[in-house]
Amino acid sequence: IAAGRAGTRSTAQVDFRTGRPLHPCKSSHLNAYVADTKRWEQAAAFALDTSAAVAAWVKNDHLGFIIPYRRDGVQRKYLPDFIVRLTAGEMLIIEIKGRDMGDFEIKTAAAQRWVEAVNRDGRFGKWSYHPITNPPELGVLLSKALATAH
Repeated sequence: IAAGRAGTRSTAQVDFRTGRPLHPCKSSHLNAYVADTKRWEQAAAFALDTSAAVAAWVKNDHLGFIIPYRRDGVQRKYLPDFIVRLTAGEMLIIEIKGRDMGDFEIKTAAAQRWVEAVNRDGRFGKWSYHPITNPPELGVLLSKALATAH
């Protein structure tokens, strides 16, 4: 379950068609995911799927989880790549970013504001945002999460 601009949502009713290749997964709320990159998101999905620190994860595609932000005075929608629930209960928003498309800092600031607001509210558990700019960073993050959970 994730709280977004459209309210509280669940992956229970996610069902959509896509022309993109499907990649099977085990620890996701869904049975497969689509990737927006050639390798990085697949590597991230594998790390999430195999980590003992991860209770469940989902690729943020067709879920309705958006973080609003403004760029050049125009309202825009940021769809982070992954939503993760750790075995310790914390929720992570993971963004896989290979290169800056011009709004990385703005999206990061918007995501951090969103996390602060949700954590201040307190009804949706503890959340954190993690922009990953180098593939091994996710493994390090998950190893730290596992170490602190035990």
